[in-house]
Amino acid sequence: MRDENAAQLLATVMDWDERTVEREMRPLQLLASYKYDGYQRFQPGKQFVESLALWLNRIDPVDRPAAFHLVQNRLIYISDAEFSHLVDAAYSDVVVQERIRLVAEEYGIDTFRVARIARHHRFRELRLKSLYLGLSDGARTGEFRRASEGEIGNEQISHAYELGEDKVTDMVAELRSSLAAAGIHAPQSRFTLVWLLDDFSGSGHTYIRYDHGQRRFKGKLKKAYDVLNRGLVDASHCEVFLLLYVATQQAIEHIEYWGERFTLDSGYKPFRVHVMCPLDGNLAITEADPALGTFLGNSAYYDDAVHDRHLQVGGTDHARLGFAACGLPVVLAHNTPNNSLFVLWGFESTAFPGLFPRVSRHQEL
Repeated sequence: MRDENAAQLLATVMDWDERTVEREMRPLQLLASYKYDGYQRFQPGKQFVESLALWLNRIDPVDRPAAFHLVQNRLIYISDAEFSHLVDAAYSDVVVQERIRLVAEEYGIDTFRVARIARHHRFRELRLKSLYLGLSDGARTGEFRRASEGEIGNEQISHAYELGEDKVTDMVAELRSSLAAAGIHAPQSRFTLVWLLDDFSGSGHTYIRYDHGQRRFKGKLKKAYDVLNRGLVDASHCEVFLLLYVATQQAIEHIEYWGERFTLDSGYKPFRVHVMCPLDGNLAITEADPALGTFLGNSAYYDDAVHDRHLQVGGTDHARLGFAACGLPVVLAHNTPNNSLFVLWGFESTAFPGLFPRVSRHQEL
């Protein structure tokens, strides 16, 4: 659909006069061309302004101003280019800085003496003994490795954290070969620094949680530690870091709290959490919101079929506000998280499709 036709459709749906069309369309079209048209889950040929018009047309006219307010004033869209920037900066701004800190502490060197630390044999050794594991396909491990400008070897990084025995054996063997080639005699060495990479966390439940019924910890971090303990790391000296490109304050607090309990209960050293772009807790929207509460609470803009066993883990009896009632107005270029408002991420197949429909690995409709 051509831009002018989509704009005319939106104007008709919203019942705008000429002056309102001129005022509202310019910023919308700018954002569409700069960001929203790049949403990777849009059907072929579909663009944002058209999608917005069709989405608003499914909403009762009395609720359309609130729905448009959500898009115009509360929506947070993180584009593919913005994610790539976070990935590019993560290695130099976080990984290298942690390595500097560790060498400085170990050898009593002031952290501002960067050149001295960078020349230290221990700094090079820790670079080789660093392991990088992706926790999902959003970890962008390929981009992350390229951002290191050759400092991360192929044997040090994996796009998946659930590794088979052969892969574990190969990675350790390659590590020892790399150390030997660098003149470091350490025939029994294992990885010392572990970086667990992922793109986004809205609630933190996916990473670590406690199942009271089964009386055990679950989540990606629990599974990652199980893999690490199969001979990948030196347990007596290992440091583990969780590096997220984007995360909410709610997720950070959840991961830090339950992560501490998990490591303490399991006898592990506490891990550190690094977030490249933290999202403030004030971004969350609730049904008590004076501008959006009535709109979000309307069952006509929801489908109970989405509330499967995976969403029930979040502890709510519906998903209008997303998984664990996070209430996020957040859209990621590659997929809208289910922690966001349902009106944004609802699947194409639901009774009320979202403005930025989500594709889920766990869809059970």
